[in-house]
Amino acid sequence: MPIINVDHITKEFPTRRGARVMIGRGGLADWLRGRKRAKFKALDDISFTVEPGESLGIIGSNGSGKSTLLKILAGVTLPTSGHVTVNGRVASLLELGAGFHPILTGRENIYLNAGLLGVRHAQVREVFEQIVAFSGIAGFIDNPVDTYSSGMFVRLAFAVAVHTNPDIFLVDEVLAVGDEEFQRRCRYKIGELKEQGKTICFVSHDLGIVNTVCDRVILLSKGRMIVRENMQKTIDFYLRQVGHDQGVHTFNAGPTESIHCNGRVSLFHNQEEITASTGGLMSLESLGQHHHSTEAVWKIVEASPDGCVAHGEMARLPVRLIWEIRLEEGRLRWHIAMECLRDAPITNIDVNLFLPTTYTEWLYGDLSGVFPDIRPADVLWNVLVAPEMTALEAAALPREDAALPPLVIQMTPHNRHFGMVWANSAYVAFSRVLTARARLPEQDCTFAEGRHDLLTLDLELAANRESVRGRIRAQRTVTSGPLSARFEQGRVRLSYEGEELTAFLHVYASMLIEHLWNDSHSLQWGAVSNAEDKVSITGESRRFPFRQQWELTGIKDGIGLTIWLEADEAFEAQEYHASVVLRPEYASWQTDHEAGAFGAFDSATSKWQHLNKSYAPGKRATASAAGLPAVTLESTAEDIPFRMTPINTTYRENARVLQALRPSDMGLLHFEPGRHLYFKGIIRVEPAAEA
Repeated sequence: MPIINVDHITKEFPTRRGARVMIGRGGLADWLRGRKRAKFKALDDISFTVEPGESLGIIGSNGSGKSTLLKILAGVTLPTSGHVTVNGRVASLLELGAGFHPILTGRENIYLNAGLLGVRHAQVREVFEQIVAFSGIAGFIDNPVDTYSSGMFVRLAFAVAVHTNPDIFLVDEVLAVGDEEFQRRCRYKIGELKEQGKTICFVSHDLGIVNTVCDRVILLSKGRMIVRENMQKTIDFYLRQVGHDQGVHTFNAGPTESIHCNGRVSLFHNQEEITASTGGLMSLESLGQHHHSTEAVWKIVEASPDGCVAHGEMARLPVRLIWEIRLEEGRLRWHIAMECLRDAPITNIDVNLFLPTTYTEWLYGDLSGVFPDIRPADVLWNVLVAPEMTALEAAALPREDAALPPLVIQMTPHNRHFGMVWANSAYVAFSRVLTARARLPEQDCTFAEGRHDLLTLDLELAANRESVRGRIRAQRTVTSGPLSARFEQGRVRLSYEGEELTAFLHVYASMLIEHLWNDSHSLQWGAVSNAEDKVSITGESRRFPFRQQWELTGIKDGIGLTIWLEADEAFEAQEYHASVVLRPEYASWQTDHEAGAFGAFDSATSKWQHLNKSYAPGKRATASAAGLPAVTLESTAEDIPFRMTPINTTYRENARVLQALRPSDMGLLHFEPGRHLYFKGIIRVEPAAEA
């Protein structure tokens, strides 16, 4: 049977209290007119039980209702609604000096206070010397207590309470007044009470004491009780909310919860913390100094059950951060903007999302890998992928046995310099980090007065690991019956009935400019646009003033491939090509003009070997082999002449190639600023002929 049973209690107070309650707004005149006075809910529908011998911690920020709850348990005040049952004698230490008469001596107040707790005079005499010894104020025991310091008050009150043999001991935050030696003795005495089977309800902001003393913890937030699976999860959830109240808002959508706490965003799902303790943060670099979001003065300007709008005034920078955060079922949307109060030079912007090391695998656009271990020697961040910051979509996958869900992060940049990168933090932080980063060149680093939208991050909690992999790949994949083509960082992988046909560089393109080959997989590729059977994606050259836009389309008898070239400035190329690189099992080839065998790879050469003798313009080249589907690369661009050529790679690369080559027959290929058709064609795959 529970020793304490709290059943749906609510406690309300009028918002106006004290001597001036009868005057002004809400006073006597309003009462006579029948106007209702506003009420404040200190506690809102609280229910829990405490078993005999259990130690219960009650935590929460100032004003959350902790002391009010203890007063109801002690019988000092009654709940507005609901019921409380307490079975046993209660000793309480609720307020500094409560139960003491200031003009009486310490000796007299021991008997007075013990009497209020239901202890008889004779019983007090038996433990009087123990009380005085524990309090440590024997030299002042016959002085009036109004001459005592606050620490002496607490010493005497605590000594009386713990020596009256209570069944239930209620302790409020007053222990914080005592010195370290007294707190040590208090913890030791509370330990003795626990060993004796006493029930303890303990309110404190000292989470170390709470964690040491208590078996279970409940969290109060704005009068409501927040329940967590265990004590550590409760304390962690509370810690994410510790800060200036004006900048804190907790919100949820179903089982997903989020907290904005003065420039830090934390995310939870099914009571499991998705983010690491550091959460999501932002930093700006201006004039060589770093300015962190947690240093700003924050205010929640709009609050709702599923989100908030928060403004953060930077202390040393004329910038106001504007965060709009919303939760939908299983998704957090975080829109980040800043308002410059005057022109502000900002050279670097980082938005860091810290994740626990429970996440063991990363996906980054087309790429994936395993997070390496974080070691004590790691004093710097270890960037894992893509220093060029090109991907707009990433994912983190947890261990197979973890309670955390897979996390998919999509970035929508509103400033063109933003990109994402995965990293391991230094050993001290011990986290995975996804950074949305903007490195601003000199000509773009001054932000004019006014509002600037920077980026939007969508954090989606996925059902399982395979759904994440399949979804990311599906966005880059088109199909035609059993044939599928998946775009990966400037290359296309071809599979037929689940068996991969391409190898090495797969389907790719390259331009020879100033005697340098610019391969498509070396471009900076952006986000994928996927509509029905069409995938479109654009990659930008880091060296020359052009971009390529690839369009993949599933058609009846193959995959349509169109490549556009967008030139920012006029430039010239010596030649370019689009190529299909196939597995080494392909044995023979055929073009519009001739046919032959690929033959053995030449281990003595370091160059790719063209196998055809005729370089007349053509439309198609085919590779075939026993037991494998035949693959044809066909050009459908009427106005662009291509030389269709079969190639053997080197022995090391070990692949066959079908190439649509456009050489410069007469001088260089010239491209004016604007959009040009680079290649248009079809990759056809026919089933292998029966033996």
